[in-house]
Amino acid sequence: MATAAPTRTEQVYARMRSDILSGQLTPGAKLPFAELVARYGGSTSVIREGLTRLVEQGLVQAEPQHGFRVVSLSISDLDDLTTARCELEGLVLRLSIAAGDLEWESAIVAAHHTLERTPRSDDVDADPGALSDEWRAAHSRFHNALIAGCPNVRLRTMASSLRDAAELYRSWSGRFGHDQHRDIPAEHGAIAQAVLSRDADRAVAELTAHLRRTADLLIGLGQSVSEGDGADALEQTARRED
Repeated sequence: MATAAPTRTEQVYARMRSDILSGQLTPGAKLPFAELVARYGGSTSVIREGLTRLVEQGLVQAEPQHGFRVVSLSISDLDDLTTARCELEGLVLRLSIAAGDLEWESAIVAAHHTLERTPRSDDVDADPGALSDEWRAAHSRFHNALIAGCPNVRLRTMASSLRDAAELYRSWSGRFGHDQHRDIPAEHGAIAQAVLSRDADRAVAELTAHLRRTADLLIGLGQSVSEGDGADALEQTARRED
């Protein structure tokens, strides 16, 4: 069965999202409608719909009387977001392990297989920390597959929303906080193995450690940039890199 071609709205939304996550639209940057229409070729209504979806995902923020801008990066927000994710995703993962069936297990195996074989970067020699759109999509499918067995739809939706909000931080962690000694594929493998073994305690511990490593890398970098409270240290670093 042929897959329907993406609509103009979907195309514009996907391009804007990719440009935000790749750093072409930097954290905190204003998003004027006129510039977006010229850049992406969509109508004002198409641009507005794309921005609305990005607001829902926590990648763009709407400011009354001022329009839209890419969300800012901050140490305090990242710390709060990571704590919330560890608590909520840990709970949802436990419920998935308790209720997940064979189909759920098979989906995890397939998603992990795809993630393992998807290159993290389109150009490893030029930027080893960069994340390709294909890897981001495979990474998202893997983490979503882990919690898909949870029977509580509201909890799953909340967990997915937090993951969306963390996407910008995750992308920038690769761009200016790449850890040469970190074995991310091994981390994913450890999570998948624990989940498929139905070892909830180990699975939650592996997931929590995985989420914390990314956050700690960025927080440490931000603190090294600013000796103040660090509220905008990550955004300052992002702008320097751009």
